[in-house]
Amino acid sequence: MNRRRLLGIGCALVALALAPAAPPARAQLLPPPPVNLAPVVNAGLDQVITLPSSANLTGVAIDDGQPNPPGVLTTTWSPVSGPGTVSFSNASALNSTATFSASGAYVLRLTVSDGALAASDDVAVTVNPAPPPVADKIDPALLALMQADPLALLPVIVEMQPPLPPFLGAPNVNRALEALDLLRLYGIPVAALSLIDGAAGFANAAGINAVSLVPTVAFIHHDRTVGPRPTSAEPPVTPPNQLSEDYPRVVRADRVWQQGIAGNGVTVAVLDSGVAADLDLIDPANRILASVNFADVSSASDPGGHGTHIAGIIAGNGSRSGGEFVGIAPQANIVDVRVLGSTGSGRISSVVRGIEWVLAHRAVYNIRVVNLSFGARTSLSYRADPMSAAVEIAWRRGLVIVAASGNGGPERDTVVTPGIDPYVITVGATDDRGTIGRGDDTLAWFSAWGSADSNAKPDLVAPGRRIVSLRVPGSALDTLFPDRVVVAQNGSTYFRLTGTSMATAVVSGAAALLLQGRPNLTPDQVKALLVGTTQPYGEDSGQVLPDPIADGSGLLDANAATNAEPLACANNALRPADGFARALFPVLYGSPLYWKDPTLGGIAWQTLTWDSVAWDSVAWDNFDWDSVAWDSVAWDSVAWDSVAWDSAAWDSVAWDSVAWDAFTLD
Repeated sequence: MNRRRLLGIGCALVALALAPAAPPARAQLLPPPPVNLAPVVNAGLDQVITLPSSANLTGVAIDDGQPNPPGVLTTTWSPVSGPGTVSFSNASALNSTATFSASGAYVLRLTVSDGALAASDDVAVTVNPAPPPVADKIDPALLALMQADPLALLPVIVEMQPPLPPFLGAPNVNRALEALDLLRLYGIPVAALSLIDGAAGFANAAGINAVSLVPTVAFIHHDRTVGPRPTSAEPPVTPPNQLSEDYPRVVRADRVWQQGIAGNGVTVAVLDSGVAADLDLIDPANRILASVNFADVSSASDPGGHGTHIAGIIAGNGSRSGGEFVGIAPQANIVDVRVLGSTGSGRISSVVRGIEWVLAHRAVYNIRVVNLSFGARTSLSYRADPMSAAVEIAWRRGLVIVAASGNGGPERDTVVTPGIDPYVITVGATDDRGTIGRGDDTLAWFSAWGSADSNAKPDLVAPGRRIVSLRVPGSALDTLFPDRVVVAQNGSTYFRLTGTSMATAVVSGAAALLLQGRPNLTPDQVKALLVGTTQPYGEDSGQVLPDPIADGSGLLDANAATNAEPLACANNALRPADGFARALFPVLYGSPLYWKDPTLGGIAWQTLTWDSVAWDSVAWDNFDWDSVAWDSVAWDSVAWDSVAWDSAAWDSVAWDSVAWDAFTLD
């Protein structure tokens, strides 16, 4: 091979080596796979808070959208360290709220994951202890419960200080809504109570302490359970067939009927477990004018059976029994205000709300009497009691309040609220032995007497043992005590119950008789007549009373009260409850100021005006409450029954129940 040819071949080889290779058919170049990065997380700035405040957590997370397809970022807040427990409003959200059970240093962690990689960041929260509560603004019984279980949700009523002038709109409603907002912030709100410038709800110890620090809060009450009260004392030996069906004759109501007075046109509001449409109340005409429910969501008219029994004592006309079993005022009307639930329990707040409704509707139904056959135990003075404040407002607005003394006898100072209030008519019970004669009657062994304020309570007594009245078949009481069913001569069935609840209804019926005959009487005049015209009893019984005040002024005499000349008004020189004085500040504002002692404490009281007086307990003690013309004060400056009530809210927290099966009186 010649050289030229070799050179040619070499050049060809070089050229071949330098030329790029042709790509294979359909081949593509792929970019390198992306790298998944963990999310970037920021848990926010460190915080310092004070109990019971919460920490507002504002986390931030940034992600690169990997892996592909992108997953959903998951967020989790969790405690890392700290002396107590931590609760998150939403542990799965970047923005959340943390609450702490105890003070101290906490570390909280925000963790964010993209499904493949996770990252976290910590935030420090220093929780300072709550400032000490204002102890004199908290019910001592409530303080004890707070100390026993700081985390427990407790039923409370938050009462506000009186509003300041000028009074725009309905200042009491505004104050009630402010109280409701405080419960919304520090606990669980239930409902506003505009009657006493307050609101009801639930809060734990930290929440109650926080509310007590608010300057416009006057007092935080324990929202006690109310209901018919049992006794631990044993009943005397009694023939099993002893009944009290003649109680109208024992209190001489039958003599009032003979004068053409049977309660016609007068309405009694029965605050209780409900009132069923029994024939004795709806025949020949329906005398149950209205029914409302502030207790629970039960659709039954009276699931307990107690309220209907009470209504029958007051106004049953004996239609079903052919006139054998008749109440005290058989032509009176009834308004059913349900404040006790199906278990036999209620709360002070539901009673206050019921009274508020009655006040708002008193003119529509001509409500003149309010029957309260229940009570709540209390060791406080009536001055600090919210139920006393409520009944006093109703009293001053023209309603006669009749309340049970309670069944805690025979020990002293056992009267329950609102029977402890000096304004209302408080009723104890007698045992009439099933006879019309009064000589063998005794003060019932269970009848409560005496109060923490040493007020002479009860005011009078009435028959209260084995009282025959209306039966609600299938109700709780009817089911629990089948042996108490009473059969009339015509075969209709009734029911017997024992307690100051029954005696209270007897007096309410007598008040209705009195008001039919003399409709212009004030509550003070009604009380003076009922209490001032009682009859003696028990002269043949041999009983010695535990104290001269244990039965008040004696046994009710409806006939004497109806026919007596008007007596001097009752309730002179009394000092009302604190809640009454606070709630009625807008009503009294601008009326004349009269003082008992014009120089008390070195103060020139006569120089003070409504704008300069310190409206507090010192002023309330010195103010001449008898000088107020209650018919001419500014009642239109307040509004009642204007805020909704949610009965279902009570189902959220268990009752400290007064069950009907504890109602074991014979």
